Amino acid sequence: MPFSTESTPANRRAYTVLALLLAAVAGTVNATGFVALGVHTSHMSGNMASLGESLAQGDGALAFRAAEVLLAFVVGAVCAAALLDASRRRERGRHVAALAVEVVTLAGIGVALDSAPGTRAPVLWWGLAFAMGLQNALVTRVSGAVVRTTHVTGILTDIGIQLVQMFAWVRDGSRGQGVTGVLRRLRALPSAIEFERTRLHLGLGLSFLLGCTGGPLLYLRHGPAALGLPCVVLLLLIGLDLSPAAARGAPRGSTSRA
Repeated sequence: MPFSTESTPANRRAYTVLALLLAAVAGTVNATGFVALGVHTSHMSGNMASLGESLAQGDGALAFRAAEVLLAFVVGAVCAAALLDASRRRERGRHVAALAVEVVTLAGIGVALDSAPGTRAPVLWWGLAFAMGLQNALVTRVSGAVVRTTHVTGILTDIGIQLVQMFAWVRDGSRGQGVTGVLRRLRALPSAIEFERTRLHLGLGLSFLLGCTGGPLLYLRHGPAALGLPCVVLLLLIGLDLSPAAARGAPRGSTSRA
């Protein structure tokens, strides 16, 4: 599992870079999609709530719209899982197909928005939700269900849990040693897996926020070309996944799962 004591520091660093970049992509796509289309597509809690509220109020049009976004997200997750399963025996490039589909989807939406300014065609928000479902499933699989990059609720929950684990790690390791023991344990904390996970999730939250801020700013200044930025990041990840270093650094146990 990438973020456990069983994995090497190099593997954990590689997965951290992947997760942080994809969190920034998700924040960019989610916020830019809302500015351009009026729909949040990276997290489904709000859309599920909207579906229930619309059904309760008898608003069939809004209910249908929320259901479409939810379905597109699920289809994206199914697509990612199928592509990862098909490429699980490769030594490198196991994630290329899923990342490439996401690039093509986002690039196609950017072209459509550029060719028809002001359009809010449903197929565009279906595409964004599909891309986010695909990405979320990809990161969930490769991280052993430790990391998800398209929503912040779980990240904030994990930070709260990990803060308590960090406190317990310091307390248990310094019991009976007084202030000196506490200080020694605090100095060792940055190398502990508890601190590493907390740092990862803090980074994910900040990356998502950076994407949520930068995406709309770029869209307001440059229009649909703003979707080119997440495409560039994804292409960078594809290049890294195809590199010989990716094959050497891949954890042996992950081939059947990712």
